[in-house]
Amino acid sequence: MNTEELRIAASTYGTPTYIFDVREVEARIRLLRSLLPEGTGLCFAVKANPFLIPYVADMVDRLEVCSPGEYEICIQTEIAPEKIVVSGVNKTYESMKRILSYSKGAGIYTIESEEHAKILRTLAEKNQMQLSVLIRLSSGNQFGVDAETFIRLAKEVQESPYLTLAGVHFYAGTQKRQSKLEKEMDNLASFAEMFEAETGMKLPELEYGAGMKVSYFVNDSEKDQRESEPEPQIQALAEKLRACDVYGKKTIELGRFLVSMSGYYLTRVMDVKRTAQPGFVILDGGIHQINYYGWMMGMKQPEIKVLAEKDGDDGELFHLCGSLCTVNDVLARDVTLHNPEKGDVICFKRCGAYAATEGMAMFLSRELPQVLICRTDGKIEKLRDRVETYPFHGSGNRNRM
Repeated sequence: MNTEELRIAASTYGTPTYIFDVREVEARIRLLRSLLPEGTGLCFAVKANPFLIPYVADMVDRLEVCSPGEYEICIQTEIAPEKIVVSGVNKTYESMKRILSYSKGAGIYTIESEEHAKILRTLAEKNQMQLSVLIRLSSGNQFGVDAETFIRLAKEVQESPYLTLAGVHFYAGTQKRQSKLEKEMDNLASFAEMFEAETGMKLPELEYGAGMKVSYFVNDSEKDQRESEPEPQIQALAEKLRACDVYGKKTIELGRFLVSMSGYYLTRVMDVKRTAQPGFVILDGGIHQINYYGWMMGMKQPEIKVLAEKDGDDGELFHLCGSLCTVNDVLARDVTLHNPEKGDVICFKRCGAYAATEGMAMFLSRELPQVLICRTDGKIEKLRDRVETYPFHGSGNRNRM
């Protein structure tokens, strides 16, 4: 979004406010489609930004959900169940029963443990329902299963009249350097070859969480910024995908890389204090509403824009602080501002992924910010009003003695 669009949004809707620009997500998806090999699927990991679900659904091949709550959002927005991959480490009998009552078996379901396999097999048999499953291969963390267990579960799936093996799911983290991505792809190719040699079966699909890098901070090193350029990362991934012919199909799962650049957080100056040098600007937002990956009490500075630029002196240094009564509530340090005044609006950019959902939302009973969407036609619509959180903390209507 340009500065004028952001100014109009702040004037019309007030602050604190998130705006997610669907046009920027669409541009990133177009770039991926143009550089990845033809036929490569795209899956949006909705945990990166659930607000974008109904706007991105038609742009990608799949949506990955990792909790019952995320699936409920898909139900509310009438997402076709065949587009949904149900992932996550804590699948329960009751949560999967609810999901299957909606999906009627459509979509894909990940198996991350022997317990998951048991739950899915039991529900499929009980409902005489066909389910397509991806078995998640672990990278050594709490997600997925080891290679030996994978093969055993795959054989059990093949023997089931109700389960069909769709392939392997793999994700080992975010903000990966290219060398790590390439090593993972090599290991996944070797795994598929070993699997076929031991079972006689070819894995139909690889769903790979690429976790490519995004640069959030203006004081990132030149190397980090260079490695975060989107085109070289996509091209490197494309080369590996072309060389990997041991899977019938490849799907790339992305969250942060798809939507991080689409987000803007608008917060207003409420007070200016020069009790020390640098001075302090108090904002109506804070760290309960916005969070960046790798952010450390404002020591790393995101890209920031003051929406009403002022002429004049060379500026002063200020720490940008939020509304929470804690010294930790520092959004950015040593920011040069020109005559900041109460009412000025400051925009934090590149906050389209996780930033709105990973903050300390309930701390000190402050409100949740409103959320706006800038559609592909440039029109803005409100998704959520500002929401007070104090009812979740107080005693409510409890009778008092």
